[in-house]
Amino acid sequence: MSATSKSWVADFQAVLDRIIPKDDYPSASEAGVDRFILDLWHCGSEPSEALVRGGLMGIAGFAQLPVGEQDLKLSTQADCPWFRQLCELAAEGFYADPANGANPDAISWVMIGYRSGLPDGPSGPPSDPRDAVQGRLRA
Repeated sequence: MSATSKSWVADFQAVLDRIIPKDDYPSASEAGVDRFILDLWHCGSEPSEALVRGGLMGIAGFAQLPVGEQDLKLSTQADCPWFRQLCELAAEGFYADPANGANPDAISWVMIGYRSGLPDGPSGPPSDPRDAVQGRLRA
């Protein structure tokens, strides 16, 4: 990987980690959002790579800035199409089904209290599982 590529990737990850910073839960890059987006671009299913790369070139060296300066720099980019697109992709990756390559162990779902899957019935699961027989409650 060339120095330019490494710099671009470092800036890309640093911006993602300011969009979704680490707190009690992982940051964007820790949750695989960077890989999720790169995979979308690589397979051609998301056409915004050139737009986002162009925007990142305009803030080259971003990863080396202190966090406060990073936030200030991004505040000037808030309405730029590249940044808005990257925010959208970051959210998609962070809250994606883990089978899509990000959100390991469904950590973002845990964070917001989301439980995947359909309820066991219109009223939810039976109050005592011993009362359930082949999907029906005993009368």
